[in-house]
Amino acid sequence: SGATGRPHLLDTSETKVISPSSCVLHPSSVEDVQGDSDALSAFRQGLEEVDRRTVRVVHYGDSQIEEDRMTQTLRRHLQALYGGGGVGMLPLHQTIPTRTIKQTLTINGIRQTSQQGPRRHLVYGPKAQRREDGVYGAMGQVAIIGDTALQRQDSAVLHVEPMGKKPHSETYFNRLRLWAKGDFRCYVNGQPFIDSSATILPLADSTTSCDLALAGFGEVYAVSLETEKGVIVDNIPMRGCTGTIFTDIDSTQLATFYRETNTRLIIMQFGGNAIPFNEQPSTIAGTVQSLRKQVRYLRQCAPEASILFVGPGDMLTLIDGEATTYPLLPYMDRLLRKMAAEEHIAYFSLYEMMGGKESMLRWQKNGWAGSDGVHFTRRGAEIAGEKLSEYILKTL
Repeated sequence: SGATGRPHLLDTSETKVISPSSCVLHPSSVEDVQGDSDALSAFRQGLEEVDRRTVRVVHYGDSQIEEDRMTQTLRRHLQALYGGGGVGMLPLHQTIPTRTIKQTLTINGIRQTSQQGPRRHLVYGPKAQRREDGVYGAMGQVAIIGDTALQRQDSAVLHVEPMGKKPHSETYFNRLRLWAKGDFRCYVNGQPFIDSSATILPLADSTTSCDLALAGFGEVYAVSLETEKGVIVDNIPMRGCTGTIFTDIDSTQLATFYRETNTRLIIMQFGGNAIPFNEQPSTIAGTVQSLRKQVRYLRQCAPEASILFVGPGDMLTLIDGEATTYPLLPYMDRLLRKMAAEEHIAYFSLYEMMGGKESMLRWQKNGWAGSDGVHFTRRGAEIAGEKLSEYILKTL
């Protein structure tokens, strides 16, 4: 049983660690694709507390981790071993469906489509959605309910229900955590929550779905489905992002979040979006230096957390009509590995794990990657998630 006292409902057949030989991957060992393994010592120490409190893992990344890909596999391994439940943080309005959660939002009685929803500010994506004060929350996005200036109130109802044909730790949770600022009346499953200023809303142990109603005006940064003990793993995809945006998020807000949630591992999975648009080694080097600044910034905001950087996987482009690896991708992978070693953070090379140059062709042939030569299929993401999990667990 896990830290919550409930049995782990993990289907181990879904999370069996896949060996390099069965995947026909590059023959390198897991150790060959990592940086400073001792850099995960803070996470290792944090896991000693899972019987008393939650230990949080925050997985930031680009579109490669959309739909909870890769993160889901890691979450299931960690919750199977150390307890915990729920899918972690979610935005109030989910514009990109995930594989793990059914999420619907109704505003003033109207169900919102992915193209609708409340007004939002994002630290990544279209510049028109930025805000000047840097107050985006730990997910890098904020939803605006009502109009604070006009004190116009809206009624928003969020329904969340974990998905999955087979039971597993993500399908149950016993608390809902809310990060918001404003004048809200809060209801959980129809019952008023008396202390609306509180961020932790307790739920019954048998909870597998929940309705959160907010009436009023203000800002909502995130909602989290979780347990009061064990490991909580957040999936935070940022489509099109190069990962150089964390310094644009208010440091006080980030530091408070990481401290109050006992975040002990931050995963940064970026780099791929810089490859197609940079044709000079100097610009790649500049991107890596910008990523170094982000690592240092997050370390300052979360001094008790380990940091793991996951580099981009193999990506294909056409040269003289032939599909081949982007010429500067191996260079970026080497620079990222060097940066990680110098900053004493862990590094996992997706590029080397896949098999190096033009390995994407084999992944496509096996059905593990899409026709764009960039993104994993769901099966490929599971394999990548297994190898990432294997690396992390071997260092604990």
